[in-house]
Amino acid sequence: MDNPRDLILASLNGEACTVTPEMLRLDGYRLTSETDVPEEEFLFRHFGKPCFPRKELTSIAGPAKSGKTFFTSMVMACCIRQQVMSLERVRKEPLRVMWYDTEQSRNTTKEILAKRIGRMIGHTKSTEIFGSPDGSKSEENLRENPTGREFPDEQFFVFNVRAASIKERRELLGVAVATYRPDLVVLDGISDLLNDINDGPRATELMEELLQLAETYNCNITAIIHLNRTGDKNNLRGWLGTVMLQKSFEVFNCSQVSQTETLSVEQSVSRKYRCLDTLYYEIDQEGIPFTTQKPGIQPRDTQGRWTKATPCPKDTLNHDYIIEHNDKTDTPWEWDLRRLFSDAMGNLPSLSDEQLKQAVMKLSRIRQYQYYYKVLDEAEKQGIVRKTLDRYRRVAIILVPPR
Repeated sequence: MDNPRDLILASLNGEACTVTPEMLRLDGYRLTSETDVPEEEFLFRHFGKPCFPRKELTSIAGPAKSGKTFFTSMVMACCIRQQVMSLERVRKEPLRVMWYDTEQSRNTTKEILAKRIGRMIGHTKSTEIFGSPDGSKSEENLRENPTGREFPDEQFFVFNVRAASIKERRELLGVAVATYRPDLVVLDGISDLLNDINDGPRATELMEELLQLAETYNCNITAIIHLNRTGDKNNLRGWLGTVMLQKSFEVFNCSQVSQTETLSVEQSVSRKYRCLDTLYYEIDQEGIPFTTQKPGIQPRDTQGRWTKATPCPKDTLNHDYIIEHNDKTDTPWEWDLRRLFSDAMGNLPSLSDEQLKQAVMKLSRIRQYQYYYKVLDEAEKQGIVRKTLDRYRRVAIILVPPR
């Protein structure tokens, strides 16, 4: 039954009706269990997990100076080089990449392209960017450019449109994608395509335009956006950020580890393949990232001086939430996590990360944020609490009922 009119009549149980043009158009969007739909195609793997799918939107978020452009530089370099740190290109053939830069100066864009990305793909002499697993850079990790090849400009379509008007940026973006047909489009940053990021209708309109571009030209569009000042990893800036969180296939969050030079990248949202590993990296003297381990964070005293890291003293904590183990010398006590988090949640179905942190720290008398997050991590591992998204697509934490 291939005729759309027959399909419509059949769906109405044989009842006679007038088939309108609108009904025929609607039928073109219909899916059945037999509809032939191509499988999703992903451009990369991150720690082995497929990511950056064609026909979809990927968001990269983070505070200012948190490594968002560094991470997108790695992604763009991986379009040419098979693997860059935790990223691996799925297909063997290089990808065509478009970098649409709305924020930086032309000099900065050129420097990142020619030097940073160039070194990553082996265009110039540089430190081996992969490094050893522990982040060390011994003589064995240093090598010169083995190929001496020219920069592959035929694979890169880089446009710096900071000097253009917002209207012109929007118009030229569509022209650029239609003309050069890239596999990957990097928008750095998307906020500069709107006059007001809190204009809800305009934000929705922009997202629809981008998704139509991605669908029509079979590419992935990766957009960079800042976070709001709350620090919540999924609280993307403005109404635009809210719509992006709703429409994105996945979100990568960039941040700098407190009190260190280490930057991190984690996938905070995915519709399909959630990656639980976090990439930690630092920048060498040549401005090139290299992998490292998650650093141990050393606390400071009230004068800002480094202090020796010590565990949270038990006698300062609220013993109402502590379970004693007098017969165990290795673990003489532990938190009653179920009771602590139940009391912190009260009768509320969910709390934001910040709300829960304040409630738990007040009840438990924990004074160090780092120690609180260790306690939260343990509660997640034990299945006592779980992170989810509320109706506004913001991160919320719920209490998991006991089994």
